[in-house]
Amino acid sequence: MNILVIGLGKLGLPLLALLADSNHKVYGMDKSRDLVESLKSQTFKSSEVGLMDLLAKNKSQISYVSSIEGILETIDLVFIIVPTPSEPSGKFSNHYVLEVVNDLGRSLEHRDSRIVINVVSTVMPGSCDGVITKAIEKSSGQQLGSNIGLCYSPEFIALGSVIKDMQYPDMHLLGTSHPWAGDVLEVALKSITKVSVPFLRMNLLEAELVKISVNNFVTMKISFANSLLQIAEYLGDIDIDKVTRAIGLDSRIGGRYMKAAAPYGGPCFPRDTRALTSLFKESGAIYSLSETTEKINEEYAKYIANKVISYVNQASTIGILGISYKSGTPVIDESPGIEIGKMLINSGFNVLLWDDEGPISSGLKAKNCRLDEILKEAEFFIIARNIEKVDYIVKSIRENGKKYLDLWRQ
Repeated sequence: MNILVIGLGKLGLPLLALLADSNHKVYGMDKSRDLVESLKSQTFKSSEVGLMDLLAKNKSQISYVSSIEGILETIDLVFIIVPTPSEPSGKFSNHYVLEVVNDLGRSLEHRDSRIVINVVSTVMPGSCDGVITKAIEKSSGQQLGSNIGLCYSPEFIALGSVIKDMQYPDMHLLGTSHPWAGDVLEVALKSITKVSVPFLRMNLLEAELVKISVNNFVTMKISFANSLLQIAEYLGDIDIDKVTRAIGLDSRIGGRYMKAAAPYGGPCFPRDTRALTSLFKESGAIYSLSETTEKINEEYAKYIANKVISYVNQASTIGILGISYKSGTPVIDESPGIEIGKMLINSGFNVLLWDDEGPISSGLKAKNCRLDEILKEAEFFIIARNIEKVDYIVKSIRENGKKYLDLWRQ
């Protein structure tokens, strides 16, 4: 199959590599000419597990371009994986998606063979059947169905394990405009999947609602567990991990994400939860679990910051260990370590930062340190996420007579 992947970011590039590894001829397109040139010259670097090896192994199957001009004639399937930034209301903006589909439509004006356009970017429910379909049909001069098919098939992945998550998903979600479009997409997705999983066919609107609902349900579990930790500390003599493990063993609930630890963060969970809150409000629903989940997450970060403040004096230097939002990635979007650090800085504390994934927080009035520096200079430590060297770090902290708070109780 000839496949075009538009948007070579943290999700698009791993998908491209896996499709190439499955013997598809793949074109990768991105508006960033610098990114395209670095991929062509093989100077591009990524910490995403397995990505660089797959790109090198399958370079003969991949072509990188900065424009779709002249390549759509032979393309069977297009994956659109471009940003959908959050608007002030919490909804996702379709600006970049519409830019892409308008370009595609103009290039498909005289197309007389079938092509499938698959939107992977997270969009608000109603987008695909609404503005995206209208844009494709207006720019191409063709109605969906005969030659052009539209799908919505978002991925459920975590940075740091994107390739593994794509190869071993729980399911594939296929929102489709027409059955034949879903058939084409299913062939491509099956080729990169190493386990037998359900391919759930539904209409475009249903698939859009599933995407933001899944992530919101996960954040509800996280916030619920973090609320229980506060109750456990109020009651005393409670091992919160025993409590949440017992709850998670109930087959109706499940143990994944049922861990009282840090607030949730990252590029997906917070904004998907806000988007669903916006949709609840728009629908006139009386109560919004997603809005409550957001408030719990915000208040829990304050709860942790206040707990730290109660442990130390105003002159203390606090070291935050782990500022990326999770292990395996340098991404710091809405990370718990950064958010708690901001609160401590606003309360007058000197804050130092260290992370084994190598991110740099330039927007925070805090010093980025080497591990030996922060262990020497800080007087109190917050271990904000799972860290590979945690045993060594804890031993060093204790040997120097200092104290720490490990949010994950590693």
